[in-house]
Amino acid sequence: MECKMNREQIPVTETIFDEAQEQSVTLDYVLPDYDPEIFRVICCELLPTVTHYQYTPGRLSYELRAELRVLYCGAGNKALQCVSQVLTFSKSLDIPDTADSEPVFFFQPKTDYVNCRATGKRRLDVRGAVSVRIRAGARRKQEVISDIFGMDMQLRRHTVTTAAVKQTAVKNISLSEEISLGASRQPVQGVLRVSASAVQGECSIIAGKLVARGEVVADVLCRGEDSAAESLRFTIPYSQIVDMEQLDETFTGTAEAQVTAFTAKPAADAGGAQRVLQCTAEVRLTCTACKTKVVSLVTDAYSTRYPCQCTSVPLRVDCAPVPLAERFTCSVSIHAGESGAGQVTDLRCHVKNVSMTPLPEEGRIRISGMLCASVLVLDSDDMPALLEREEAFEETLPLNVQADEVLLYGSAEPGDCSYHLGADGVISVQCGVRVCGTLYPSAAVQGLAEIQLDEEKKLQRDSDCALRLYYGTQGESVWEIAKRCGTRVSAIAEENDLSGDTLTRSGMLLIPIVY
Repeated sequence: MECKMNREQIPVTETIFDEAQEQSVTLDYVLPDYDPEIFRVICCELLPTVTHYQYTPGRLSYELRAELRVLYCGAGNKALQCVSQVLTFSKSLDIPDTADSEPVFFFQPKTDYVNCRATGKRRLDVRGAVSVRIRAGARRKQEVISDIFGMDMQLRRHTVTTAAVKQTAVKNISLSEEISLGASRQPVQGVLRVSASAVQGECSIIAGKLVARGEVVADVLCRGEDSAAESLRFTIPYSQIVDMEQLDETFTGTAEAQVTAFTAKPAADAGGAQRVLQCTAEVRLTCTACKTKVVSLVTDAYSTRYPCQCTSVPLRVDCAPVPLAERFTCSVSIHAGESGAGQVTDLRCHVKNVSMTPLPEEGRIRISGMLCASVLVLDSDDMPALLEREEAFEETLPLNVQADEVLLYGSAEPGDCSYHLGADGVISVQCGVRVCGTLYPSAAVQGLAEIQLDEEKKLQRDSDCALRLYYGTQGESVWEIAKRCGTRVSAIAEENDLSGDTLTRSGMLLIPIVY
């Protein structure tokens, strides 16, 4: 009788690269003649994004875009002025080559620091640095034994649901929208600040296509006719069809969205007043379609006739990816100082140094970082001033997957923010933080890599008896008992009326010796 084995290829996703690249930013900027001279610099911000990338085996190249915005007060005028510049950098780095699949890349750009000072009435000196954390995940194939035939082999199995087929596609989309401000608002004289983030919504498979829906949430600070600053918040929805090969309704889809560029410009409405914002957004969608399959793995084996030696290997089995969309609220208090805060004109929050750690054994995600709040106020002399404060936070979110290990590719971004200006001059800020991304759970199992049978000699038994007595203890494995005695598990279970894999109580067992 010949021993035959069926083998199966099971994919597993691993992080093959996780590093950060830094880029210094320097700018010596001279104001154009039509801008007023500098009286006082209010604030400076640097917003980095990765606009596009290209991968060739072993090499990643990408374009880094850093948008610089400086707010200042002009000489003889309390109105806020804005200086904006866009700097681009071409970056590249070596990535470990993967033979099984092309890596999927996740980019997290951030500002490390930025400083701005006026070196003259019309000259600004900017020094700063940005960095991009780059993570790459790739799939490799691992071979496992799924079945064994012949030689009176006894098999111990473990059934898992694996993400057998996984497809990934990246699509860059452009959105444009005209936002009408309404007749009640002042006409816009200039845009002082813009920021935008993407909120991914439903992702579904329709007629063999992946459909990703979501919205871009934009915050814009404008200057009106009376030179007052006013902040606006609005959304731009999107619905995109992403082409992938051989999709059907058995697949499930997930998508991650990242805004790579956003602009807002004032335009005239039907009455000729600039009460319209022409907005454009560039969004990168990273979409994944997954099809699961139930696989039965052989985790242990023995023969009731021949000596057998098994080689086990630890395996990680991919489960279907799960979208992550959670929120939590954190707060910070800012004292206005001696100059006071007569009026709050703008509130901006961001988070930095964010760490997100899945804890599968506890069923939660631990998130920590710093909440940074910037409040633009008018002081007692009606001069613009910027108040800033940072506060550490640590939160736990539910991990709504059951798995032995979980990879998390995601980001934390500020959502709705509110403030309260107290009579004591303290500004209390509350910020809702959105946590978005994708969870990649996996199951840890022990599989068989090889089985060696000695077909030249049979197992030596203690006697020719057909039945043995054995004292079993509570919690003992029926499989281990049968393996030691060289008999079938089913025979022990049937003879002793056992229904589970372990003994529920201690006592004597009848062990039939059967092949």
